[in-house]
Amino acid sequence: MLTAQRGTGSAAGCTELHIDSLLLQLGDLAAVQEHRPVGPYRALLTYDAEHTSDLVATLGAYLDALGDIPAAAAGLHVHPNTFRYRLKRVVEISGLDLDDPQARLAVMLQMRIFGR
Repeated sequence: MLTAQRGTGSAAGCTELHIDSLLLQLGDLAAVQEHRPVGPYRALLTYDAEHTSDLVATLGAYLDALGDIPAAAAGLHVHPNTFRYRLKRVVEISGLDLDDPQARLAVMLQMRIFGR
């Protein structure tokens, strides 16, 4: 069995690395074709750069927590109400529809491919 070292210091088998491999392939393809972030993700990146804010991290925490606001807020060490306010700003600034599974997937892929 082929194994590779993950960032955690433990070895992982091929099956465990399948998703990582797919994301690397997508990243390579995006680089070759000179793709850049678009849509809501680009809007958030631009806003964060211009306002020294961290709304991309807010969105990432929300998506990683599968919409569990208390868990996402805890991950960023903020009160859940503060997190809700930041998430509201994410939606206002980016136009991202968090109720749309395809929109969530698109932004999640961009965040993984282009980095946060």
